Amino acid sequence: MKSRTSLIIVILLVFNTLFRCGRNEPSAMPPQAVPVELSKVRYEGVSIPITTSGLLFSKEQIRLSFKTGGVVASINISEGQTVDEGQALAQLVPDEIEARVRQAESGFEKAKRDYLRVKRLYADSVVTLEQMQNIETAFEIAKANVEMARFNQRYSVIKAPSDGKILKQFVHEGEIVGPGTPVFYFGSGRREWVVRIGLSEVDVVNVNLGDAAEATFDAYPNIIFKGRVTEIATAADPKSGLFEVEISLRSGRRLADGFVARVSIFPRKEKKQFLIPVDALSYADGHEAAVFTVAADTAVKLPVTVGPIIGNDIVVLSGLQGVEQVVTAGASYLKVGDRVTIQ
Repeated sequence: MKSRTSLIIVILLVFNTLFRCGRNEPSAMPPQAVPVELSKVRYEGVSIPITTSGLLFSKEQIRLSFKTGGVVASINISEGQTVDEGQALAQLVPDEIEARVRQAESGFEKAKRDYLRVKRLYADSVVTLEQMQNIETAFEIAKANVEMARFNQRYSVIKAPSDGKILKQFVHEGEIVGPGTPVFYFGSGRREWVVRIGLSEVDVVNVNLGDAAEATFDAYPNIIFKGRVTEIATAADPKSGLFEVEISLRSGRRLADGFVARVSIFPRKEKKQFLIPVDALSYADGHEAAVFTVAADTAVKLPVTVGPIIGNDIVVLSGLQGVEQVVTAGASYLKVGDRVTIQ
């Protein structure tokens, strides 16, 4: 019985071997081609935007001071307040200034009397021409002294030159100030603003007066403020080594000195660059990126260095020399060596 069972097992093994040997093994299926679309690599002159940040300032910023020195009698406004054109902001103690005006007026009256008396005597040939000319000169000097004293008297009061805001107050009542000593730092309320930025020598050579610019602020995240380049420094700042560029903005929005602006300048000067659609990027990390091209129906990966995005395109700074087309649709599904079919 045992030998019969062993025989059956051997027969079954033989039949199984013969069945497997006679069976046709299926051949390996070729990999499926990935459908892709290609886009032409363009080499065109483009204006690459220069992006940076800077601070916002009033177009008019003035240091207000007294024409003459003296004791500050009153300060009528405080730092941060808005003022109207012609509003009196501060005044000196008037005693000394008024005394100088009276002194000048008295000297003028005496010089006038002397001049009229000598003029009559000269008509009667009592005095010489030289004496007449000397007294006439003294009269003109006395007249000029009165005008000067009255002018200084008018400017012993600081008045707002226009509607605006007191940005900084430097002195207080009772202090003694000299002629020209800043009392206030005044910002004009006219809706003219400037953003001052610093550019490197590489960027500043591409910027010209009148170039278009745009600015955005955190206070107005969805609004773009249009502007123009109005000033370009001819020498670098010795501390930062950057060249200061001023961009003028006009806005009906409420702005304030010290706002941080993100600025883009669009130079009119164009430079030849490689351009491809942004969709062609299969990988990007900062300026390092990768794209695919096709060689003999096979995907080839190319490392590239990219620049700014312009509309729907991106500037490629290096890596596409000699390449005519790149993969756009389907690029994100490709691996190196994949077989592709062009749609």
